[in-house]
Amino acid sequence: MSLRVLELVLEHDGLTLARLAELIDKPKSSLHSHLQTLLNARYLVKNDNTYRVSFRVSLLGEMARQQRLEDSRVRGIVEELAAETGEEANFVVLEHGRLLMAYGASGDSASEERNVDFRTEYYLHNTAAGKAILAEMEPARVDRVLDRWHLPQESESTIQSRERLLESQNEVLSRGYGISDEESAPGLVTVGVAIHRSQDIIGGLSVGGPKYRISMDRLHTEFADTLLEKAAALENQLEQ
Repeated sequence: MSLRVLELVLEHDGLTLARLAELIDKPKSSLHSHLQTLLNARYLVKNDNTYRVSFRVSLLGEMARQQRLEDSRVRGIVEELAAETGEEANFVVLEHGRLLMAYGASGDSASEERNVDFRTEYYLHNTAAGKAILAEMEPARVDRVLDRWHLPQESESTIQSRERLLESQNEVLSRGYGISDEESAPGLVTVGVAIHRSQDIIGGLSVGGPKYRISMDRLHTEFADTLLEKAAALENQLEQ
């Protein structure tokens, strides 16, 4: 329960005990106990009866990233991919059937964009890297992921049929990358691949941008070729 409280405080950019009680159907005394536990552990700070997530939490996340990833190597590849395509490049980590943003970089064209929502978590079924990852998973693992997270519709183009999603996996495997055509957000097209270390899938690498600027032909040729080249370089570096 304490972790759920922490998540809600983060999602709402701070909560009072009264507001938290409106979100969780538990006695205030119980919720106060959880808040106090998190406060004592320095995962929360309190100002004027409002609890907020502490900076210490971000430091723990940064420590986890440095322990699990070759920080400078991954960052360098992501920045190269963004620079060579001129668009937004991302590296995401696979955990519990979701993709978590680890690094992002913007090329010259992408840096001109404004009012773009920043996200930290993604689903597999409607993202390019996620589709590439699903295509390489054992069927039983795919079922576990889809059973847990289902197929949330984030745009009109999001795949809503598990059967249709699974039927597309052979095509993804044969070409070596996944495509998201406005499936995670209207107007956004991306190409993505799975990234491995010691033959295990650890995450994904992707690049893309607005559909008005990137044709599907460019996505399947210029962008896919550059992505596959950078993905191979990254995997080689991760094995060193």
